[in-house]
Amino acid sequence: MIGVFICRCGGNISGTVDCDKVRDIVKGEADVAVARVHDFLCSKPGLEMIREAIRRRKLEKVVVACCSPHMHEETFRRAVEEAGLNRHLLVHVNVREQCSWVHREGATEKALSLIKAGINRARALEPLEEVEVEVRREVLVVGGGIAGITASLQVAASGLDVHLVERRPSIGGRMAQLSKTFPTLDCAPCILSPKMAEVEANPRIRVITNAEVASVSGGPGDFNVAVRVKPRGVDAERCLKCGRCASVCPVEVPDEFEEGLYRRKAIYLPFPQAVPSSYAVDFEHCTRCGACVEACPADAIDLDEPERVEELRVGAIIVATGFDLLDAERLRNYHPEHPDVVTSLQLERLIERELAEGRVLRRSDGGRVKSVAYILCAGSRDPHRGVPYCSAVCCPYTIKQAILLKEYLPYLKIWVYYTDMRMSGRGFETFYAEARERGVEFIHGRPGEVEITEGGMGITAEDIDTGLLIRNRVDLVVLCPALIPSRGLEELASKLGIPLGEDLFVAPRHPKLDPISTLRRGVYAAGAALGPKDIHESVVDAMAAASKAYELLGEGRLRLSPYKPIYVGGCDGCGVCVEVCPLDAIKLEDETPRVDLVSCDGCGACVSRCPRGALRLPNYTAEGLLSEVEALISGAEEPVVVGLFDDEISYTAADSAGTARLSYSTAMRIVRIPSTALLEGRLLLGALALGADGVMICEAEGTARAELTERLVEEMREELRALGVEEERLHFKPMYLPIYKMLPRFIDEYVERIRRLGRVPREARERLRERVELKA
Repeated sequence: MIGVFICRCGGNISGTVDCDKVRDIVKGEADVAVARVHDFLCSKPGLEMIREAIRRRKLEKVVVACCSPHMHEETFRRAVEEAGLNRHLLVHVNVREQCSWVHREGATEKALSLIKAGINRARALEPLEEVEVEVRREVLVVGGGIAGITASLQVAASGLDVHLVERRPSIGGRMAQLSKTFPTLDCAPCILSPKMAEVEANPRIRVITNAEVASVSGGPGDFNVAVRVKPRGVDAERCLKCGRCASVCPVEVPDEFEEGLYRRKAIYLPFPQAVPSSYAVDFEHCTRCGACVEACPADAIDLDEPERVEELRVGAIIVATGFDLLDAERLRNYHPEHPDVVTSLQLERLIERELAEGRVLRRSDGGRVKSVAYILCAGSRDPHRGVPYCSAVCCPYTIKQAILLKEYLPYLKIWVYYTDMRMSGRGFETFYAEARERGVEFIHGRPGEVEITEGGMGITAEDIDTGLLIRNRVDLVVLCPALIPSRGLEELASKLGIPLGEDLFVAPRHPKLDPISTLRRGVYAAGAALGPKDIHESVVDAMAAASKAYELLGEGRLRLSPYKPIYVGGCDGCGVCVEVCPLDAIKLEDETPRVDLVSCDGCGACVSRCPRGALRLPNYTAEGLLSEVEALISGAEEPVVVGLFDDEISYTAADSAGTARLSYSTAMRIVRIPSTALLEGRLLLGALALGADGVMICEAEGTARAELTERLVEEMREELRALGVEEERLHFKPMYLPIYKMLPRFIDEYVERIRRLGRVPREARERLRERVELKA
């Protein structure tokens, strides 16, 4: 007895799908006892309707046709469980992101085929029980800026231990470089330093600086993390901060904390409030002359300190890696190489170092600066020279700096060249008005270039508001570069197994309903790792991420997904399963495969590659998937393409394309699977035998799963050639989440290729049936 429940989603689905017509048709399907339509299935009345139907009609399986399962699958699972049904006897059919939002015509017919496929899948479901395991009550926080600091303190306050890993010699991040914060003009070091000291003093927080994540294995509740720690060269416990080492060091290099404006020695204190509060050796530039060792009265310096690797076991991970600035070299039209052209972060350091003395000097000749021009969106909202997105904080920090400059140097002429002033925060508009009242001039236009002239610089731009062409001569140009993901984030994300978004920041599980969680359970993100954020937003993110980590680990036990391989007998000890597992999650013991349930992510590689069929992935058997495919293509008169998409990346990309309303051919029917590593040749050939005219397989690019799948597809293409069937009917497409907008084009191009080939001839389908031993 199956119940089918269809959501109108307030017109989001019913606007293009005739939900009542679909209900009336599926009502007549075998085993369907109930078929109903509701305006909002995820609402309290909608969920109660489902629960009531389960109780009154003794339903054994449930199919919901609504939004993406990435949105509300857990909501519906809880609902059926509350009604007494096993939570895994639910099929969630996506008729919004992958149907109504991407098709203007043919959406009803496609929705019907998707729901029929869901009914077929429901018939094959079996009840599953989740396993509980003990978890590590420790959290790794990657990144020691304000988001990482806040997350660490919040996690520690909840009773969990924290490992805070920072790649620089001190925590503090970008906020430590700021003079004041907007819009309140609080002293940035004054509000950050106590937090840093609190981290250092907290017995539950262990700070590991000069360190980066080297590798990650295991899974939620028990991650194994290798951290590579570079030598500091100074014992932080013994260092007196007397400075004698730096005074005798013969090497001077640009100071990165000061954004290259000032110089430091090869042994140095990162900044006055640094934590750990000690000097550090810059081994990249150190000549190992030994002068610092001889000068140190505490014998705290070791120039032979080796690099080491620390092994950590943690239950959850928080990514708080912050941001970097777009390389100013990409903005050659603004002459970033000129000493009087600086970035906004460099001006923060000038304000901190020089403004208190009542001056800001030109770097070129030491003369006083009397006029300043800010160029906003220097690389932001500019896909040709920078990035397409808004960097969010440039407008308010420009206002902040302009007000500070005017406060100390009232005679300064300040012009702000802007694309749009975006001052949406609380108190920000008043802040903007204050800058105008102080005499800061705003020009609504983006300069094409900075002209270097004798004795200064010239900037010409059209003011969009007045239509006037305005030319100003200035002493100092301040570029406000785009905020981009921090260096190394892409590599870190690959190690963590989390995807990045189109902008190359961390992709959230859902941008509105779950903006802190990543697509991997147990891994969360906060602050500018998720995109351009100000301090306030970063702190809120960090508190939310800490809450998520405690939610996962607080009870000390974790319910694991039951979608893990099960041994069904027949193993001969060949070891293929061990070889193909990308996570080293399976071992052979007495010629029997043993699966580490925590490390295993249920990709199914061991299942599909086992030559003896000794392993099975619950509710994802080849027979069940073929039954789903058969319903998807049943009755099709035009060529139909079946898409086999991995759930984490490719299915998410299809959802993102739907959210962006990027249409593609209705001939594409997507099947959601845990990973394409689960696929076997019988399934691919069987899909063609059952009526598909093409099969498009999508998996996350650059993964071991993708390599396995690509090899399988090549093997099956050879089989097709031997059977007299065009090899193009099987197509592997690696997917990368940031290029989700390209997915509709990939789909349409492949569908068009299949349409040119036409439908698979009946004789060819018969040969395919015989090859995979399908009954007619």
